[in-house]
Amino acid sequence: MENCEIRRLKMLLFNNSRIISHVHIFGEDGSGRSEIVRQLLRKPENDWVCVLGDFLYADGSLKLLFDSLASSLGFKTRGDRAENFCDNLYKYVQWPDETNRKIVIFLDNAQAITDYPPVPLQCLFDSYKAIQEITIRFVTSAPSCLNQYHINLSHLPVVEFHIPAPSVETTKVLISRANPKINAQFLHVACQSLFMACKSPNILLSIISDAWLMYDERRTGDKFDSTLAKECLNRSSGEKLGNVVGENLAKENENSFDAMPLAMRYLLIAAYCASNNPHQSDCRFFVKNHGREKRSEKKELRLEENRLAKDLGPKAADLQRIICIYETLLKINESTITGFDLKSVIASLDSMGLVSVTNRSNLDIPKIKCLISLESALKISRSLNLELRNYLEHAT
Repeated sequence: MENCEIRRLKMLLFNNSRIISHVHIFGEDGSGRSEIVRQLLRKPENDWVCVLGDFLYADGSLKLLFDSLASSLGFKTRGDRAENFCDNLYKYVQWPDETNRKIVIFLDNAQAITDYPPVPLQCLFDSYKAIQEITIRFVTSAPSCLNQYHINLSHLPVVEFHIPAPSVETTKVLISRANPKINAQFLHVACQSLFMACKSPNILLSIISDAWLMYDERRTGDKFDSTLAKECLNRSSGEKLGNVVGENLAKENENSFDAMPLAMRYLLIAAYCASNNPHQSDCRFFVKNHGREKRSEKKELRLEENRLAKDLGPKAADLQRIICIYETLLKINESTITGFDLKSVIASLDSMGLVSVTNRSNLDIPKIKCLISLESALKISRSLNLELRNYLEHAT
């Protein structure tokens, strides 16, 4: 994203006019739209208070959404009425300037508003009118325009801002600025070969920087070696894009889930939970108590047999729901994994026959169905030191 566009977005987010009550940011996931907004909100201007929430994580519950926002702001709230929440904002937020109270409420994954009742949702976005002494600005983020997800919100005064995914040439410029040591010819080959699999500049920077170090150590002369360059790129991108590199390595570990990259294993477990649990159970398992009372493995296997006998197979789940579960599992294990393009990992799992991708006609909201058995899921979870039984709900 160009610096002039970032400045324009920043001016829009922190504009003092009450007329701008709702800014919607949209663009494909490779554009980094939500991360750009988060970075801007980390350094608020002109005494603005900023708070972050997630429509998808709240799973259709305005009460849970308000609870998470209030918790981030350091107070408690009750109920699911937007008017009460705004009243609590006025009373309990630590305002930098009591005479000029201004707040930006960033709500990510706005495509999940389809799970919320329409009337309370309209009340939420109209709540900026509730108290004249506060300037409330909602900022939402989704792959597409807001009216693509909720036609009843088309009357609201929304300012939309599109963040496009960077082109190959723009990506090359960004990477060369971040790491000027990378040879221009090497960078050109790298971007051309990797851009179809990943369009995130940060991930590409990580992959290409590592590959360049390998190439620089192994080259024997000044002449560019395209074969060596591609070999180094394959090795560097293998882990970060979720591909196991090398036929020998694959053959030696074809029955060992430990050979899978960590991101792939976590994502596969997240997909298994999403495919085999009703979405209503996500709050219970992944938001409130992080699991439940343990059950024996034999009992789980028996319940799995009963479930299959009743022809209740796994269901396709929204990709964003799977990603939320994935991020929660990482938090539970206090793990951090960076440099991965999760969509590329999903594509790898799909090609391996471990998941299937449905709803391909709607590229903004793909659905993923996990195809592995309970026994396989248990093996993978053990390799991650996770008690999978704590996060499953099987119909008996």
